[in-house]
Amino acid sequence: MKIKKVFSRGRVSTMILIGLALGVSGIFKIAAFAREAFIAARFGLSAITDAYFALQQFPITLATYMYGAFALAFVPAYLQARKRNNETAAWIPGLLIWCFLAGTALTVLMSLGSSWLVGTLHIQNSIDVHTTVVLLSLCFAPITLIGIWASICTARGHNLWAMSMTGFPYLLMTVTLFGLYAIGRLNNLSLPISMTLGFVIVGAYSLVRIVLSQPMPRLNVSSLAIWRDLQFRAFLRQLGASSVENCGFAANQFLLIYFLSQTGTGVISANTCAMRIATLGYTLLGMPLGQLVQGRLCTVSDDERPAAFRRWFVIVVVLMVAVALPLFLFRYPIIRLVYMHGKFQDTALQTVASLMPAWIAYMVVMSINAVLARYLFILTRGSVYVRQQIFAYVAANLLRIVVTGRFDASWIIWCSVGAEGCSLLLNLRTCLTASREQIAKTAAEFEALTEVA
Repeated sequence: MKIKKVFSRGRVSTMILIGLALGVSGIFKIAAFAREAFIAARFGLSAITDAYFALQQFPITLATYMYGAFALAFVPAYLQARKRNNETAAWIPGLLIWCFLAGTALTVLMSLGSSWLVGTLHIQNSIDVHTTVVLLSLCFAPITLIGIWASICTARGHNLWAMSMTGFPYLLMTVTLFGLYAIGRLNNLSLPISMTLGFVIVGAYSLVRIVLSQPMPRLNVSSLAIWRDLQFRAFLRQLGASSVENCGFAANQFLLIYFLSQTGTGVISANTCAMRIATLGYTLLGMPLGQLVQGRLCTVSDDERPAAFRRWFVIVVVLMVAVALPLFLFRYPIIRLVYMHGKFQDTALQTVASLMPAWIAYMVVMSINAVLARYLFILTRGSVYVRQQIFAYVAANLLRIVVTGRFDASWIIWCSVGAEGCSLLLNLRTCLTASREQIAKTAAEFEALTEVA
């Protein structure tokens, strides 16, 4: 009877956590929809939106890295460091400084390479476009600070706060855009200004919270030479594996944009519109669930982890499919509701709708793979996940070379769905094998203790 009560309480607790995650993500997603509808109505699908949506991929790629690959390695390492060093991680101050310097270096690099970027992405050249490059480049350093603080929150079990930190910049973007419109100062630079302002404000807040979260030593050579710390070296090994996969993901996304740019003007903007709606399930549910699963699997004991993984895996699969089906069935009404305003015409609707099914399928694959990745990195088998994903990215882009120019633009996205879907099956097999090995190890240890007794 007591076991049933414990299971019942555990299930209720899980549902409450999922409900809160949905609520927090829902607030930010509503703001995102409002922002996208506003941009579609006021700017349409044009060279300006092509420039903004293409160039914003650079800071967004870093954000994806910090919230994904970096967090994958950081959370387990930070937990271990706190357990061994009385609730502190001695290498955090040095990591903070190096990440900030890296972000600043990326700002300088992107600003100096603006002409090359504009030409490579086939964007119409103008002063506004070059200014957009410079403004968006200012997002890099704040993003690193947000990523560190959000990862610390996840490691400490503050999952909802971690989700909020990654969502606040986009909420501030929406508020800034509406504010500029209200005072009559909306122009071609409003989009990059709003994005930069959102990340800078939240980045500054994250810096304050990191500094206050633990004792900060006096700045000297030893505090900067964090690679001498054995715990930090272990973190670097995990980070190296996750970084390779993230580089592959980033390259895959940029190549996707490159192939789409070959199919005509406005396709990049249409792809962004389709991706925003289709990946609703990932940003609203898949991403917060991934953070939640990572936190839960890190805190359970080794013998309980396989069962916890299987339970959360089933929950994620069921919820992601439940989100994907309505998005597919009602994609036309949703597109009309979000985008059919102002300069957004029926031809644009058809283009966006043709891309959505592929993005919906990709959203499901990406969300499930994210959970598998977190489990494998907790088991220190991240290199297996990385290897299989890299093969998937290479296969997807080889397929794109074949389909570009022969089929419509949606096939460029379907290439990723097929390749990464195969990787998902291989990752799942690895996870289940690791779970069986863990169960067998626990049983053997229990049997040994019984014999001794």
